[in-house]
Amino acid sequence: MFILQDILTEPALNGIYHLRLSPESAPVNLVPILDGRTLIDKHSLLAAVGRALDFPDYYGQNWDALEECLNDLSWRDSSVSLVIHHADAIPSDLLMILLDIFAGAASNWARLGRVFSLFLTGLERGDLPEAA
Repeated sequence: MFILQDILTEPALNGIYHLRLSPESAPVNLVPILDGRTLIDKHSLLAAVGRALDFPDYYGQNWDALEECLNDLSWRDSSVSLVIHHADAIPSDLLMILLDIFAGAASNWARLGRVFSLFLTGLERGDLPEAA
């Protein structure tokens, strides 16, 4: 188990984490928070991620554009973290693609020394590290 504050400040801990906090107890304004129950299709998922992370206007809301923006982030000078509550409500095929793209970006940013993490609630822990 990792301490959330460490993950939010240490690029070596970049990745995708199972978050033990409930939506009601999550610290407000800590990081952008999405509700997986509203991310029911590719369009809603990609649009919500783009809004949450302040993607530029040219973001094309497709998988390639998501990957490009997550690996660029030239318009941001701070760390990047995102929470998705009820991630189990996202269709599994979309969630797997999202996780693959976020994992690649997290690895890229770890090499460059920038904090980048995705936190999920509502899923079985499985292979995800746990953050508290």
